[in-house]
Amino acid sequence: MKTLKTITEVLNQSYERQSMLQQVLESFLAITHFEAGWIFLGDQKLSLVADAGLPEALTVDDKRPMCGSKSCHCLSRYENHRLNDAINIITCKRLEDAIASGTYDTGGFTHHATVPLQNEHKRFGVFNVTAPQRNEFHSEELELLQSIADQITHALVRVELFEQEEKRGQYLQMLHTFSAQLRTMDHIDDFCNVINHKLIDGFPINGCQIESEWKDLRIGEETENLYKIPLNQVSGHVIYFTEHPLSAVDQEILSLASQHIGLTIREMLIRRREKEMIQLQERETLAQDLHDTVNQLLYSMTATSSALEAMNEDPKLSDPLLDLKQLSNQALQEMREIIENKKSHMLTHGLLSALRQYAESLNIRLDIESTGTTSIPPYIEEALYKIGREAIHNVYKHAFVNEANIRLEGQENQLVFIISDQGVGMNQSIQPKQFGLKGIEERIQYLNGILNIDSNKGEGVRLTIILPIERG
Repeated sequence: MKTLKTITEVLNQSYERQSMLQQVLESFLAITHFEAGWIFLGDQKLSLVADAGLPEALTVDDKRPMCGSKSCHCLSRYENHRLNDAINIITCKRLEDAIASGTYDTGGFTHHATVPLQNEHKRFGVFNVTAPQRNEFHSEELELLQSIADQITHALVRVELFEQEEKRGQYLQMLHTFSAQLRTMDHIDDFCNVINHKLIDGFPINGCQIESEWKDLRIGEETENLYKIPLNQVSGHVIYFTEHPLSAVDQEILSLASQHIGLTIREMLIRRREKEMIQLQERETLAQDLHDTVNQLLYSMTATSSALEAMNEDPKLSDPLLDLKQLSNQALQEMREIIENKKSHMLTHGLLSALRQYAESLNIRLDIESTGTTSIPPYIEEALYKIGREAIHNVYKHAFVNEANIRLEGQENQLVFIISDQGVGMNQSIQPKQFGLKGIEERIQYLNGILNIDSNKGEGVRLTIILPIERG
C-alpha cells in the first residue's frame, strides 16, 4: 500500500508525460527490490520514453540496443495483441544478445517482468522491470506491477486529456485569427492564401479541397487519408487531406474551420449579389434618366423634322430635311435600344422569356430548350440576354429566315448557350464585325468565356458560347 501511495503522489505532481514516467520509474525502483526498468509508449510503433538502472550492455551507442521491436519478445507480443496482463518474460532478447556478444556488462540481468499500459479504450505501451539473478517473478510481484501499471495508465489518460484541452486552446486561438482574416477576404486569391498560410500551415493537414455551389478549389497536397466535412451555410463540403489519422480535437477544430469557410463563402456571395443589384439599379436609374431627357429631346427632334419636311415647298431643302429626318429617327431608335439594354425589368420573367419576347417583336419564331439552369447569377443572366438579343437581331438582318433555335445548358461550373439558324450562313473568313458579331465577342471576352462559330455558306450559323459560372 505504501508503494501504491508513493506512486500515486508522484503521478499527481506532473502533466508532462515523459518527465512524469521517468519520476515514477525511479521512485518505483527506489522503494522496491527491482533494480532496473524501462517504459515504451506508442499504439502502433513503440519507442523508449523512460528508463532507469539499465546495465552498460543496454546503454551503449546512445541506448541503441533499446531501439526496435522486431526481435523483442515483450514488444512483439504487445504489437500482436497477445499481452494483456503482467507476465514473466522467459528471457529478454535484448539481454540475451548482449550476453552472447560478451562485450559489455549486463549487470546480472537476464529476465524481466512486463505489463501492458492499457485500458478498455486505448493501448499506451509497455512497462518492464527486472532484478539481477532473477529468472522468474512471483505472483505477488506481478500483482504489484499490474497495480502500478493501472495507476500509470490512469495518469496517462489524465495527461492526454490535459494535452487535448491545451491543444484545443491553442487551436481555438489560431482559429480566431484564421476566421478574422477570412472574413476580410473579397477576392479568390486572398481567400486561398489565408487558407494556405493559416489553415494548412497551422493545423495537421497537408491540403484541402473545397467543393461548393460557389467554386471548387484545391489548395495544398492531396494524401490518402481524407476527412469530409459538410458546409452548413452553403451547399457543399470541405475535404481535408492528412498524412496521419486526426484526433478528436483535430476533427472538432477542422469542423469549426469549415463553418467559418462556409460563412465566408456565403458573405462573399451576398456581397457579390449586392454589388450586382446596385449595378442593376444604377442602370435602371440611368435608363429612366435617358428616357426622361435625351429620349424626349430626340422624339421632339424627329417630330419637328417630319413637320418641316411636310411643310417644305423649297426643292433645295428637300434632301437636307430628309437627311435630318432619317438621322433623328436613327438616333431615336438607337437611344431606345440603349434604354432597353439598360433596363433590368426585361428579365423579370426570366432570361428565355425575355429572349422569346424580343424575337417575337422581330417576327422570329424561337425554339427553346433548357436544362440544368434553375439558378443563374444576375450578371450572367443579363450578359446572356444582351448576347441573345444581338444574335437574334443578326438572324433577323442576315439569315433571311424567321426561325431560330436556342439551347441553354447548365453544367457544373459553366453555362453553354447555343443559338442557331438554318439561314443563308456566312463565310467564316469574313471578319465577324461584318455580321454583327463583334459586340458578342467583346461581351464573351469580358466574362472570360469562349465563342465558337460554325457556319458555311448556305448552311446557317451556329454560335456556341461557354461562360464560366460561380454558382451561388
